[in-house]
Amino acid sequence: MKTFLLLSILGLSSLCLGEPAPPAASKKEAAKTPPAAPKKGGTTVDVRAFLIGTKWSWRNVSAGVPDRECIFMDDGTFRHPHFVAKFTVKDPHVVVLTKKGGKAVLTFDTDFKTFEAIDFNNVRITGSRL
Repeated sequence: MKTFLLLSILGLSSLCLGEPAPPAASKKEAAKTPPAAPKKGGTTVDVRAFLIGTKWSWRNVSAGVPDRECIFMDDGTFRHPHFVAKFTVKDPHVVVLTKKGGKAVLTFDTDFKTFEAIDFNNVRITGSRL
């Protein structure tokens, strides 16, 4: 029994003496690199994957208020400081936001750097990727 315990201890200690694992990239470093926009001809699945986690400005053109920062979430929601809506990618450049009270349609440019929208109250909205 003593021999078995000694061999077990020696075996475990030899496992610990291997090369150390390379350090994982920190969340801060990963957050610095913006996701690449979907390539031309990308699918709605590609667009959805790109949008998840990207931050956008939301500007009510006629209201003259400061831009609001918004984000597309993995759970299928679009988060704005004043509302949460479900988002659906209708085609590679059109996303529909749905919430109680209506829909907003976002149309993205070819590079996915900006969008134009008609919001829930038929107000023109512009946005850009942050």
